[in-house]
Amino acid sequence: MSIDAQVLSAHQAWLEYRTWDRSKVVALLEAIADSLDGAKAELVPVAMAETNLPEPRLTGEVGRTTGQLRLMCAAVKDPSYLDITIDSADSTLTPPRPDLRMKTLPLGVVAVFGASNFPFAFGVAGGDTASALAAGCAVVIKVNPGHPEVSRLVAAKMIAAAKSVGAPDGLISIVEGVAEGMQLVKHPLVSAVAFTGSTHGGRALFDAVNQREVPVPFYGELGGLNPMFVTKAAAAANAKAIAEGFVGSITMGAGQFCTKPGFLVVENADAIAAETQAFVFGAPGQKLLNPQIRERHDSIRHEMSNVPGMTLVAQNMHGEDTAVSVFRISAKDFLFHRKQAQREVFGPTAVIIDCASTAEYMEVAHSFTGTLASGIHGVENDSTIPAGLLSLLEQISGRIVWNQWPTGLAVTWAMQHGGPYPASTNSLFTSVGAKALLRFRRPVTYQNFPQGLLAAELRDGSAELKSARVNGK
Repeated sequence: MSIDAQVLSAHQAWLEYRTWDRSKVVALLEAIADSLDGAKAELVPVAMAETNLPEPRLTGEVGRTTGQLRLMCAAVKDPSYLDITIDSADSTLTPPRPDLRMKTLPLGVVAVFGASNFPFAFGVAGGDTASALAAGCAVVIKVNPGHPEVSRLVAAKMIAAAKSVGAPDGLISIVEGVAEGMQLVKHPLVSAVAFTGSTHGGRALFDAVNQREVPVPFYGELGGLNPMFVTKAAAAANAKAIAEGFVGSITMGAGQFCTKPGFLVVENADAIAAETQAFVFGAPGQKLLNPQIRERHDSIRHEMSNVPGMTLVAQNMHGEDTAVSVFRISAKDFLFHRKQAQREVFGPTAVIIDCASTAEYMEVAHSFTGTLASGIHGVENDSTIPAGLLSLLEQISGRIVWNQWPTGLAVTWAMQHGGPYPASTNSLFTSVGAKALLRFRRPVTYQNFPQGLLAAELRDGSAELKSARVNGK
């Protein structure tokens, strides 16, 4: 089937799906979750063969994926996402106010681009797909070339589950290939695009979407440098624990998480750097997802090692596995060579930035731009906090972590996974958590409509109005 025919089929399916009762949407999401849970034994070995990821990690990831789907069930059951708002007609006002009733509606067909590092949780059945379906949209999913076989299997399970609850043909489908992906985002019946991946790839699609005759929302999650800041007091008191947590975080998933802390900024880093050595040498071997990703990682690591002033703190080698590498650079050299030094490395490589003073520490903090996450290791009465560090991190981060590490992303109602560019292309929304479905709905106001022509939830006396804002209350 051509891309044009596939998107047209998805659009026709959406025209029916958009009229579904919320309980039917919940039934669809539950059916998909149940199907994937029941297929773990079939799916996990295929993903292992394609990604080098271990069985426990992938088994847990299937659970995370179905958990995301079930969280979306809870989000759909709660009518707050409809954002129902009523202002009743009032002829006593000047000027007189008409009857106004607002709710959100699903956008249409969403093009979803899955990531390489999470074949399930950010793949064909990942958070973007789950939230688009929950929002009432059809999905056409571009398969990531890093794991095509397991993606096809997951898609087949999803489509079968959708049919079992009466979903129209074309509601869920997949495409493969770079050219096909570009055709997809340019198709006039695609109403939004969701992407998780590299800044380079995401920006190319983002630019293509904005060059359309009719641009549409592009929700790109592009990664982050995720700098972590250690205050002088914390560095002196907790050097060993911080070094252990740092190495554990940069090696989690072989450093192939978009939330991996790429930089540890410390005022007087001697103690932490010394402790880091032992933990790097004790870290297990790291297998990257595929040879292309390993080649890219090794190339950027080599370039960073040649930045003037950059020195190697520690590097471990485990035969053919990828080495864990931690570098160190002074704040002065980092700031002078920022363009070469301040780079994201997808893999188990990170940098300690050694600051000679609080002034240097804050200057380094000011050098970072939009990031998915950042964090502070400190104590509440640290002098650095009043110096403006937290205020600065609020300006560049989607999530700020205190005395923990950014890896490990909770799928909850309160999660914000996004951030100012280049972390994401729209920092107003999250790509993880219950509120992710808000990306795929838009508000419409109905003025002076008769009750019989309004959606049931907008009519006087509907159950949904009990939790809505009515006449300002």
